[in-house]
Amino acid sequence: MARVKYRWIALVMAAALFAGVGSVQGEEKSAEITVSPEKATPKPGQVMVLSLQESILLGLKNNLDIVIEGFNPKIRATDVTAAKAVFDPDVFAEFGFGSTQTPNRNTLAGVTESKVDDIDWSFGLRQDLPTGGSYELRFDNNRNFNNAQFFVVQQPVFADLQTAYSSDLSLTVIQPLLKNFGVDINRTQIKIAENDREISLDRFRETIMDVVTQIQDVYWDLVFTIEDLKVERRSLRLAQELAELNRARVRAGVAAPVEIIQAETDIAAREALVTVAEKRMRDAEDRLKVVLNLPKEGEWGGAVHPADPARFSPITPDLPGAVADALRMRPEYEAAKVGLSNKELNFRFTRNQLLPDLSFQGGVGINGLSALDPSYGDALDDLGSGNNFSYSAGLVLSIPIGNRAARAEFVKAQLGVQQAQVSLRDLELEITAQVREAVRRINANTKLVADTRAARELAEEQLRIEQKRLEAGVSTTFEVLRFQRDLAVTQSAEVRSLTNYNKSIANLDRVRGVVLEKHRIQM
Repeated sequence: MARVKYRWIALVMAAALFAGVGSVQGEEKSAEITVSPEKATPKPGQVMVLSLQESILLGLKNNLDIVIEGFNPKIRATDVTAAKAVFDPDVFAEFGFGSTQTPNRNTLAGVTESKVDDIDWSFGLRQDLPTGGSYELRFDNNRNFNNAQFFVVQQPVFADLQTAYSSDLSLTVIQPLLKNFGVDINRTQIKIAENDREISLDRFRETIMDVVTQIQDVYWDLVFTIEDLKVERRSLRLAQELAELNRARVRAGVAAPVEIIQAETDIAAREALVTVAEKRMRDAEDRLKVVLNLPKEGEWGGAVHPADPARFSPITPDLPGAVADALRMRPEYEAAKVGLSNKELNFRFTRNQLLPDLSFQGGVGINGLSALDPSYGDALDDLGSGNNFSYSAGLVLSIPIGNRAARAEFVKAQLGVQQAQVSLRDLELEITAQVREAVRRINANTKLVADTRAARELAEEQLRIEQKRLEAGVSTTFEVLRFQRDLAVTQSAEVRSLTNYNKSIANLDRVRGVVLEKHRIQM
């Protein structure tokens, strides 16, 4: 038999299936950061020496905020896949059986009771298209049993037509022409999901930048407390050396015993300052351990010591360039612009929903039947011949009266766009103000470093002169102690200005949005 004729049916359906699959597939991005291997955690009694860059990479490796925020881009990527899945094709299959038995009033039927059995089975493919339309490719089959007999005029005999087979292959297409028409409109939710993924990546980047800046601040705070402790200890040694000098002068009979009491009183005060400075250093060390999320081992591991000193390399910030960098690199500004894009996409979609619903509906099909000497293969042969066919085409128009729901959504989307535009402008002003303040802070700290350094040098010279005068017997212990305290204050101020200067550099990098690039952190 010529049943091979209907093999093209399977080829048509397979072609439609492969045309639908992958029509909206895209490459997904996920959020990862590249860091160097984690440095060993200090054990009790050991000292962990960390450079600033090592602290940053170790903090990025261990920070839980980054781990938590890193899940969001991956979650948003699944939203993109779900939005694209709307256009995935569906393969369907249907099967049904029915039987009807009724009294028969037709004397020509040859039976007193009419019985009809139907077995139906169908399968096919359906898919929503990015244009807003949809199609359905169906292959229907039917086996019909009827116990009636029919009188054939050409041959005056009763013919037994109890069983018949029929097959139909049809393609139905529906395409909106106004409302919901077009690829851009029907990909709105996909584009919004992709934008949400970009926003989550920007927020992930912002979190990393915040953590890096926080690590730098805590690192320089620890540097300050260590150097300040050194200042207090040097000051204590100077007071102790002065007390020894005074004891020698008292023994030599050139000074009164009260000078020893004055020096020892100052020693006690400076010992208290050393104790306070030691506590501040331990507190700063613990804050760095918290930021680096070092695991607790014994008494929270050993000591953490910064390897990088506070350096002073004066720079002259370019204010217009820094503002331009911030508006180009700041992740929250990029996220706000993408958020505005989402509002505009929603506005265009709701505007389209105001249009009347006009759709084209059409279909085409071929069918086959086998009734005389019935067999399913004959029905398929008849279908494959193409002699029996059908087609239809038409337009369907629907206009909602008032359309108040769509109009309300349109106004809501319009207001959302305006609100997002104002918020973006407000953020732009805030970023500009932050950059201007960061530049002023660097300029001020640059001058403070020079001023405190000059003050420290003068205080050292004043103390040296006053000590010579004391040895010559023309000054007092009280004056020398006062100059020693002044020197300690200026030394501490110089250390503070140096660390503040380095923190202000980190702050400028943050407000410019170049933290990741400066520290070679890749996402």
